[in-house]
Amino acid sequence: MYEDEILTGVMKGIQELNLSIPNDISIIAISNGFFPKLYSPEITYVETSGYKLGKLAFSRILSYMAGNTANEELIQESVLVEGGSI
Repeated sequence: MYEDEILTGVMKGIQELNLSIPNDISIIAISNGFFPKLYSPEITYVETSGYKLGKLAFSRILSYMAGNTANEELIQESVLVEGGSI
């Protein structure tokens, strides 16, 4: 997941600049939740789930195969997981 790679690079830069989270800088990320929990304080993030997106896409494929060819807007809700970084 590219978002976690970006978070890792940002955290390295913050460390190199000797910045304190959340006193000097606040961080919020987009993640599946693994990488944000590796840091202290834990990083606040918007949870993304490839598993949930895959289930949603698969159900749409099955619906299409069953004859439902109507256009639909599919939305996968996101969740804010609060850490100590903001």
